[in-house]
Amino acid sequence: MLARRVLKNTIYNGLSILLANVVGVAVTIYVARALKPELFGIYSLALSIAFFLLTFTDLGLNTTLIRYVAHSYGNGDYELVRGYVRSLSKLKISLVFLVSILLFFLSDYISITVFKKPMLSKPLKVVSIFITFFSLAGFVNSIFNAFNDFKANFVRSLFYEISRLVLIVLFVSMGLSVVGALLGFTVASLISLVALAVLLIRKYGKIVFGKAKAINWKRIVRFSSYLTLGSITWVVFAYVDSIMIGIFLPAEDVGYYRAAYNIVGAISGLVSIPTVLFPVFVQLEGRDLKNAFYRAFKYSAIISFPIALGLPVVSKPLIEFVYGVDYLPAVGVMWVLSLLILGSSLGFWGPIFNAKEKPEYPVYVSTIAMILNVVLNYIFILKMGIVGAAIATIISNVFSWITLGFLSKMFFDVFPKIEDIVKPLVASLMMVAVLYKIGLNNLLEGIFAIVLGALTYFAVIFLVRGLTRDDINYVIRLIKV
Repeated sequence: MLARRVLKNTIYNGLSILLANVVGVAVTIYVARALKPELFGIYSLALSIAFFLLTFTDLGLNTTLIRYVAHSYGNGDYELVRGYVRSLSKLKISLVFLVSILLFFLSDYISITVFKKPMLSKPLKVVSIFITFFSLAGFVNSIFNAFNDFKANFVRSLFYEISRLVLIVLFVSMGLSVVGALLGFTVASLISLVALAVLLIRKYGKIVFGKAKAINWKRIVRFSSYLTLGSITWVVFAYVDSIMIGIFLPAEDVGYYRAAYNIVGAISGLVSIPTVLFPVFVQLEGRDLKNAFYRAFKYSAIISFPIALGLPVVSKPLIEFVYGVDYLPAVGVMWVLSLLILGSSLGFWGPIFNAKEKPEYPVYVSTIAMILNVVLNYIFILKMGIVGAAIATIISNVFSWITLGFLSKMFFDVFPKIEDIVKPLVASLMMVAVLYKIGLNNLLEGIFAIVLGALTYFAVIFLVRGLTRDDINYVIRLIKV
């Protein structure tokens, strides 16, 4: 049953994301408190640059691999599977080493000339090595996902997250500061790469290795060329705000911004379903595609709306509790960025267009939104500081989400039901009203208010029939299998 397979993949993906987010938040808290705002800003800026450059080691290859290997594997053509894996692997390795070497040798120039922060030089040299291992691990992980196997996501997350938690604490406590924290990332990414490679050989060695067919490069280039531009626009959305803050504002402002962004990102990952549906959408058409979308969107909306609207209410005590009073300037950023949770959990458009070999439309929209994002960041950062960067990010993301939604309606007749948006929105607003009424003056009151707010939300969502007994029975049936 398709829904059961999706649920199984969602559980594995969810576990990997949960582990990543728990460890990620723990690491962020430890590093933020150990390094203080200025050095934490250097650390955050180095990582932002690394993840920005990671897109140039991918250029859509991971998604291209998933799309075509999934199709060949579904047809039982293992020789073609090997052809895609082998050919795309060679291209991937070439891109990875090119980007890593360039960053290593240009680190001094970037640090002093571009960012005017000499302390950034050594961290950039470290992350140039991190890029190599992390990118290759992601590619190997994509092979598993192409086989509709998301258990590897959890394996990768387990090795990577536990390793970086231990190593970062060890290296920073040894007095290695920013460089030590980034070394933790680097060694952990190497460990996860080795673990995935061993698992791939043991589980799918007979499928991946052996006689291979030549692939249709013309088809690949067309598909991946759009994904290349799309991946660049995506990474601009994710990191250009931090990089531009690093250019125009002091290093500690990068720290404040990333402190808020990391919490929002961790929560977004926990409620994100679209990723696991990509291999499924490849195999669905017409009514089946619409039904899968409606069901997934409805449940995602039920989960994401109360979190996105409730997070601003608890932002101040949450920031103070997690990072300490030194990071209270991050509160305003969290207020704005909390809306990213909706985009992450309800953004099914990319997987749908990519699955149907129409990646050009998300790319066109994302490119326009990327330009809008950069322009707005420049204007708003200079006028409003880090809150301006958050506003620019939200505006450009909303433009992209709405535009792709209408294009999805045009091409596939797939668009959310208005009631699946309105009902959780109404219930969430009632919840927020309760939270404001009670107030959050201390931790005990905060816990009580959140519990009461959650009860209010679910009471209202049942009352307006946004969630029914049939929905609960449907989920229970899936879980029992």
